[in-house]
Amino acid sequence: MESGDALRETSDALLRDLDVLATLEEEKRGLDPGDPRLVELAGRIEEIAKRILTGSVRQHQLTQRMNLDVATGAPDAPTSTIDETPRSMVLILAEWRDAERRAAAAEPGSAEASEARALADALRQEYQRAYGVAGHP
Repeated sequence: MESGDALRETSDALLRDLDVLATLEEEKRGLDPGDPRLVELAGRIEEIAKRILTGSVRQHQLTQRMNLDVATGAPDAPTSTIDETPRSMVLILAEWRDAERRAAAAEPGSAEASEARALADALRQEYQRAYGVAGHP
């Protein structure tokens, strides 16, 4: 995978995880003390936070390599910003469908269902933006 594409993918994943994290945290804040979902949501939040940390480390490594490529004039050095690097609509759609399946398969009202629903919503929005950028009405 080209470094610009890898950076875009990592950045997108970080943004999605941050959106999902915020959604779950807001849900958790509204639960009564003693609600068993507090513990379940806190566990999911911890898992997402770990993914965010891993993704941010990867992003740092990618940007270091990319900046070195640009500085040395490497022929495959990216020339576009992260925003200008398109993400495959096919990939977005596949991830969206997977999130929808996860949401449908999860126990209703569970932290897993909330996370999958938030992820599906974020991917739907990303797909709609990509669809508009691709020149579709």
